[in-house]
Amino acid sequence: MNVLRPTESETWRQRIGALALVAVGLLFIWRSLADLPFGTIDNPGPGIAPLALAILLVVFALWSMAGTSADRAESGDNTDVEEDTAEAGATSHAVFIILGVLVSAVAFGVIGYRLTVLGLLLFYLAAVERKPIIPTLLVSFGIAFGSHALFVHVLKVSLPSGPGGL
Repeated sequence: MNVLRPTESETWRQRIGALALVAVGLLFIWRSLADLPFGTIDNPGPGIAPLALAILLVVFALWSMAGTSADRAESGDNTDVEEDTAEAGATSHAVFIILGVLVSAVAFGVIGYRLTVLGLLLFYLAAVERKPIIPTLLVSFGIAFGSHALFVHVLKVSLPSGPGGL
């Protein structure tokens, strides 16, 4: 079975990216511990969520780095085969993700939470990932309207509404 393995330069880029994530996570851990109160179990303070997310970021970045090392040791070969099409596909995915985030950041205040999340998911699932249309519609509508209901009615978070109250 032919399995594509990352080249040495790709492995180093992944390690550098994981180290950058570890550095960001450690920065957020430090700032959470220094500036934000933790509160109590009954009434958690604003420092709990950033600290937990930063710890998870560090753990998963280290896990990713360890997985990169294990994959490299397991492959045993150092073939330096350049896959230009795979790299071009990864680059276009990254550009589309950044484009989607930028457009949704601008649209969030204008068209509201539900329509922004719906449009973002439809773009990512249908246009970028090319998933079938029925599951894409079901997942997009479910997440956009379900997460809005969760935030507004259960968590009591105020979210911007779009035209017609959407």
